Amino acid sequence: MCGDASASPGERLAIYANAYFARLHDCLAEDFGATARALGADAFHDLVKTYLMIHPPERPSLHHAGAHLAEHLATPPFAEIFARRCAYAADLARLEWAIARSFSAPDAPVLERAALASVAPEDFAGLRFTATPSLDLVTCAWPVQIVRERFEQEGEDSVWTEAPALAAEPTAIRVWRRGEQVRFARIDADERDALEGVLAGDTFAALCERLAVALGETHAAARAAALLASWIADGLLVGQSLFLIGSRSG
Repeated sequence: MCGDASASPGERLAIYANAYFARLHDCLAEDFGATARALGADAFHDLVKTYLMIHPPERPSLHHAGAHLAEHLATPPFAEIFARRCAYAADLARLEWAIARSFSAPDAPVLERAALASVAPEDFAGLRFTATPSLDLVTCAWPVQIVRERFEQEGEDSVWTEAPALAAEPTAIRVWRRGEQVRFARIDADERDALEGVLAGDTFAALCERLAVALGETHAAARAAALLASWIADGLLVGQSLFLIGSRSG
């Protein structure tokens, strides 16, 4: 590398390195906006610096740059260092990465309620449903969706002098995209379990069996039907197929 009248080769290399770091920093600040605001500018700058030292980009696209950030925030000694500023930073980053992934997930046609009208009652137990590719389930020790909601409600120039106060509480959150908008919502344990069943390819009967463990057989079928109705209304399901043991599959 050659220098010029204004900068030596080393100085030019430093300029390039600083510009590359700034680009990565801005990319991560965009994907992890609430995390950056909760930590504060200085702490987030330090987070990005330590993160990129251990997890440099592995792909040409910067879209994947934040894939390990939540893991980094949960790994000693960084977990302890950044928890001093925001105790739930790792969980918040986990939610925000799910939001980023959901936004870029492939499109898929939404399952309409009318599509179930052609299913015979005796075949309903064998139905299998396909979740939208944008669906993600996030399990946290903190209700971090509250902080992300506040972030989205405030302007881009808003600054937090400290991380919003939260009380630790086991929390399950579903993240999905409807059209161009990524949505997220806290869910209870039985819905999380049922959605895990959908992602695993369970039939409707198997979903009822999952729910029966917590709710009992008397209430499981009604709960499963209510969840199915809400999933269709929210656009979480994109397809269905029948599987009849010993007969046919489609």
